[in-house]
Amino acid sequence: MEKIIDVAYGASVKVGLTLLEMNLLPDIVIRRLTRLLLAGRLRSGYKPTAEMQLSDLLRFVDSIKKMPIAIHTEKPKTQHYELPTAFFELVLGRNMKYSSCYFSNDSSSLEDAEEAILALYCERAKVEDGQSVLDIGCGWGSLSLYIARKYSKCKLTGICNSKTQKAFIDEKCR
Repeated sequence: MEKIIDVAYGASVKVGLTLLEMNLLPDIVIRRLTRLLLAGRLRSGYKPTAEMQLSDLLRFVDSIKKMPIAIHTEKPKTQHYELPTAFFELVLGRNMKYSSCYFSNDSSSLEDAEEAILALYCERAKVEDGQSVLDIGCGWGSLSLYIARKYSKCKLTGICNSKTQKAFIDEKCR
């Protein structure tokens, strides 16, 4: 009987995930399921006694200490960073801003939102003409190239781990 329940549960989870990925679940259902899953996760962490709670926590900490910081690091790099530049030129804005944008109002375009976040970065970092700027994880170079346009006397160094992105930045700098 337990086997039948496991199979039925697995099938319902698979159907649920498929519906979720196809954006076919109403918001109220997603919220309810999220609450149920979180409540179950919280309950699983509570133990009848403080000693059992501490023992469980220490076992968890010990298991975390034994885990590698990262696994299969090359696989995501090739799957993610080394996609053709043409793909990213289709889906990103003019600045090739990869990680976030700032839509200051509902009518902002992607290009406006890219410019707004890049300007905000510079404002918060107090970038001034003539400074040396190190852009670690520069991606497609959106911030470095923006700073080069706005602060022509800055010395910029961008670091990325993608040959494709580096080639793109090198070409833009020519």
